[in-house]
Amino acid sequence: MAYAMGRPSAERYGRDPDEIKYIPGLMTTIAKDRRSALDRRIRLGGDQFPQRIGYLQQMIGIQLDPLRMNEPLSKAQLNTARPSRYDPRSDNALKIAKEGWTLRDILAHGVIDYHPVIVGPGIEAADHMQEWFEAGAADGFWISADVNSDGIDAFVDEVIPVLQERGLFHKDYEGKTLREHLGVPDQYGLDPRV
Repeated sequence: MAYAMGRPSAERYGRDPDEIKYIPGLMTTIAKDRRSALDRRIRLGGDQFPQRIGYLQQMIGIQLDPLRMNEPLSKAQLNTARPSRYDPRSDNALKIAKEGWTLRDILAHGVIDYHPVIVGPGIEAADHMQEWFEAGAADGFWISADVNSDGIDAFVDEVIPVLQERGLFHKDYEGKTLREHLGVPDQYGLDPRV
């Protein structure tokens, strides 16, 4: 939405809309399959999940029991649950819950994190990025891997080749600066057009 609103606004104020680039954040836990990735997120931050249940309750509008972390939501709970109209992440949280995951797994999917979270094989991250890019919702992404020591390597090894194969990521750098890579002209000081 910010992308669609920003470009016309830039043009109205005399800026070239192509100079404005939207680079949303994407949090990743890349593993061979969804279960392995969820287990990794649980090992890394699962001790915080009990404190997050209250927020998840608000998102989907039902009471949740922290003593039932290893159980999926009941059919009655799912029938009663409704996404909050105040939180755009709520639809995804309810969708994940309806897939039959345990309460712990729902939280491990990152449904209450503020950036989109990809938990699973690299192709899922590549699909997500491609969808956003082709929909015109992003010009690129900044990646926040779950653990820098090996999470970045997993992203580079499992996601980048898929994006390169699809023609969505370069194989060589064309410039030496981020501006050159993004196709944004040099700009020093206050832009005189503003």
